[in-house]
Amino acid sequence: MSEQSVGVLGVGRLGSDVAFTLAERDLCDIVLYDTDRERAEYLASDLTDTSFGHVYNRRVSWVDDISGLAQCSVVLIAAGARREPDATTGELFDQNRRIAREVADALVGSSTLFVVATEPVDLMTAELARLLRLPPSRVMGIGGVVDSLRVRSSLGEALSIGPDYIRAHVVGPHSSQAVIVWDYASINGVPVRSIATAADLEAIETTFRSESDARLAQMNESFSRYTPALACLELLRSIVKDDRRVLSVTMPWVNVLGISGVAMAMPAVIGRFGAERPVPPDLDGDARARIDQSATRLAAMMEGGVA
Repeated sequence: MSEQSVGVLGVGRLGSDVAFTLAERDLCDIVLYDTDRERAEYLASDLTDTSFGHVYNRRVSWVDDISGLAQCSVVLIAAGARREPDATTGELFDQNRRIAREVADALVGSSTLFVVATEPVDLMTAELARLLRLPPSRVMGIGGVVDSLRVRSSLGEALSIGPDYIRAHVVGPHSSQAVIVWDYASINGVPVRSIATAADLEAIETTFRSESDARLAQMNESFSRYTPALACLELLRSIVKDDRRVLSVTMPWVNVLGISGVAMAMPAVIGRFGAERPVPPDLDGDARARIDQSATRLAAMMEGGVA
């Protein structure tokens, strides 16, 4: 096992996509686990076979028990039920929170970092951190990364600029109530407000909010595949390579803007020790009200309230 390794819990479409790309990019060793043990064993063998003719030499293996993932430096939680038609966020959480309990039962006390891709990602991130009794820096969800990718894409399209040159961040829940932090957005270091008009930014934010819930429903129903996979890879790469990039990552909030006990997106410095340094923005007016309302709603669902 190399110094940095990623465990993938759940090797359905998302988990297998991420495992293949981690191997293809030669980033780290990979350890697979799935309740369907034959699936995990076969995928490990299949990925090992693909190393021939390629330039990567990373080891791909599988374990038949969640506790075997304790050897990994970071574990991606990619298992879970999909949202059924007309089901609420709270109902999906009730279905998937058992995964957090199973992970905690097997891995509590380990030194592993956790990346959560299972929806609802805000609730699952908070629940896993609570059950594992870990500090906020060690349990991270991909919701904020996904939303930031969407903002970068929209900015690039509106301004005819390649998204690779754009940095953008969101704060808040993985929903239409997320806040785009324009003061933290830049293009090759140039503040986005110096390039885009107020009308451009307003149009992007309106589209982002109107499409967010529909996009989230598609992810929950597994119609969306590649954006969540790319978000997982961005976050995992920053951890295993110790890139120390600033990413908007879903993480538990502890006295951020006076809010504690829930998990939402926030910009943070990401490195080998997780979300090492949060970079919370100043918010006021409508943005602050949306964050406060979202925190109240998430807290109610954590306690078993109605979504």
